[in-house]
Amino acid sequence: MLSRIVAALFILIPLAIILYLSTFIVPEGKQVVITQFDKPVSFITEPGLKFRIPLLQTVNTLEKRILPWDGAPENMQTRDTKRIFVDCWARWRIVDLKKFYTDVRTEAKGQKFLDDVVDSAVRDVVAKHNLIDLVRTTATPLQYESDELERRATSGDEVTSGREKIEKEILKVASRNLQKEFGIELVTVHLKRVKYSEKVRGEVYARMRSERELVAALFKSEAEEERNRIKGMTSKELDIIEGETKQKSAQIRGAADAEVIRMTAEAYGKDPEFFEFLQRLQMYKKALKSDTNLILSTDSEMFGLFKSTQRKRDADPVETTE
Repeated sequence: MLSRIVAALFILIPLAIILYLSTFIVPEGKQVVITQFDKPVSFITEPGLKFRIPLLQTVNTLEKRILPWDGAPENMQTRDTKRIFVDCWARWRIVDLKKFYTDVRTEAKGQKFLDDVVDSAVRDVVAKHNLIDLVRTTATPLQYESDELERRATSGDEVTSGREKIEKEILKVASRNLQKEFGIELVTVHLKRVKYSEKVRGEVYARMRSERELVAALFKSEAEEERNRIKGMTSKELDIIEGETKQKSAQIRGAADAEVIRMTAEAYGKDPEFFEFLQRLQMYKKALKSDTNLILSTDSEMFGLFKSTQRKRDADPVETTE
């Protein structure tokens, strides 16, 4: 009995090892090329449990899903002779496993192959378009800050295609015969960044400064015009207010003078002698200053007033304090 068990183990263990080495699993999203002596003998694109000849055949796993590609910035020239650095990225996948493995072999080599294909397509397409087409995505007319800037705009500021159309054109050019010859499908291509060269950057900054200076001059001119308008309106309002004030003052002064005349006439009508006396005192007050010298005759009315005043003082008793 024991000998039968040992014999069975000697048979089953090698069979299990052979079965283990003969089977493999293709995961979801992967595809496999089985090679024998480094030559492809089987191409498997469906997931599941698969078989091979152990020790003779090798399993080479490749990605079935979409793969990323990211290129390095490349210096190139646009149609309007602007030197720029264009950085783009793409997505690709293996659609013909046999063709890809035969001509490209590995995913790393596929990435390097796309470096040349995509960069060449980007360079060819960029050379056919102006810089503005790479910067803007739509042909919507630009909104200028002033009419002067709009008049100074050149034909190079007009979008003829746009960034999205350029990306589609790059995809079309780069995908030409790519699937038929290498089993690769280029899914999408996008421009990640457009960077000006030093010379172009200086020209762009100079133009930006010129436009800003022009806008500043326009704003300054408009501000000066507005200042003059406000100043003129203020001066006009001040003249109106001053005229109304003078008119109001003249009316008040006239009313006051009329009231004074009325009151004076009324007082004069009540006691003409007293009014005449007050008028005379006012005249004397204005005539007799500290540095005034008067020569009066004895029959002068003013001299008589002084004599009557002196007699009144002599007649009044003077109180003395011992």
